[in-house]
Amino acid sequence: MSLDRGTKIYAGILGGILLLGLIAWLMTLDFRIGEINDTLSKDPQISSYPYPFHVMQIVGTTAYVSTPRTNAVPAIQFLGMIKPSLSTKSDQDPQVIAAQKELGEIQGKVRKLILAREDIEKVSWRIDKKWFASKGVWLN
Repeated sequence: MSLDRGTKIYAGILGGILLLGLIAWLMTLDFRIGEINDTLSKDPQISSYPYPFHVMQIVGTTAYVSTPRTNAVPAIQFLGMIKPSLSTKSDQDPQVIAAQKELGEIQGKVRKLILAREDIEKVSWRIDKKWFASKGVWLN
């Protein structure tokens, strides 16, 4: 099947635009995100925690990392999502306090692993709205 001259020009222009778009998209990728997330997933303590901490974005030397901590969702509600046995407990229950301490320790370890890289100087935490939405909690 032979294409006429106009169709060939159109296909060439369209192909060029697609190629430029692909190149522009590849230039925006930061492969450090995958490297850091891979490091986090290889840590047994972090990877076994019910919430999946991950780097969402890197801007310059700042890593923006997901967190479930937010004033919009009480700690007991979040902890009840990841550990259903805590959902009926008081926020003063020793198990709830231990779970909050564990979350803080895990988050501290995530921060430490990320800052161990020479190219990252700061960790900034961002609420993981997608994760909460997947659990039926909608945040603004």
